[in-house]
Amino acid sequence: MNFQQCRYVEVVARVGSFSQAAKELYMTQPNLSCSIKDLENELGVQLFTRSNTGTRLTEDGHDFLKYAKRIIGELDLLQQRYHDQFKKSFTVASHHYDFLSIPLAKVAQEFKHDYQEFQTIETSTKKILDSVASFEADLGIIYLDDENKHILKSALEHHELEFTSLGDFPTRIFLRRNHPLASKTVISESDLKGYNQIRFRQEQSGLNFDEDALEIHDKQHILYSNDRGTVMNLLCATNAYASGLGIVNSFVRNQIVLIPLKNSPKHTLGYVTNKKKKLAPISQYFINEIKLSLNEFADHSNIV
Repeated sequence: MNFQQCRYVEVVARVGSFSQAAKELYMTQPNLSCSIKDLENELGVQLFTRSNTGTRLTEDGHDFLKYAKRIIGELDLLQQRYHDQFKKSFTVASHHYDFLSIPLAKVAQEFKHDYQEFQTIETSTKKILDSVASFEADLGIIYLDDENKHILKSALEHHELEFTSLGDFPTRIFLRRNHPLASKTVISESDLKGYNQIRFRQEQSGLNFDEDALEIHDKQHILYSNDRGTVMNLLCATNAYASGLGIVNSFVRNQIVLIPLKNSPKHTLGYVTNKKKKLAPISQYFINEIKLSLNEFADHSNIV
């Protein structure tokens, strides 16, 4: 099976005729029919029913075309990528961090002549590692701590990825400004008992890839979301709490309070790169902007 045969199936299915498809493909009908027949023999299924009234996909043919269209679409995107007028894209896959917005905006301005698309994808830990490993993302942003360090380092090694530290940060508790605990200068885990927790959903992979810093208490109600905006809305609308590194430098900070967790372990924030790919100038620029953003946050938060 080859890419061209996938295109043949798509065209025949669309026009409903081998003769018409052959004209569109600038080839002879016998050659087209022979190529489709070879494909059917290779797959061991019949893709089309042929009759005097036309050509139609079989059930197996519909199933094949569904997947073939994905391949054709990706191939078309790949071809378009190298047209003279195409500009490159830059993608960062990350945990749900507020502080990445400003670095991305600065990157978009600095590299606007060479790049067309700039995006951060806030997603689960597994998808971050997978996307950097498959070169879908240029960088990944995650954190390591004593709870997940062993598992994540094994996963990084398995994918041939490298983790570079951006600094250590304690756990902070996220609360709405008029929360019953909002006036505390420090919060212990015992203070949080009886309150619901808001967490980011992770895949059920059998591995502890949790993004949230705190564990779930027995019989505790959990509000899950994969959207940072929804998490902030839930915080403002309820007495639930969330936990994380607390690196927030946008307008969101006016709506919530960030209170240190008592006896909090340190979490090492860092970026993930693929060992098979040299770090591009745009990636290095983005990393430098993150460092500036973190330094500014630390100066205003008395973090050392």
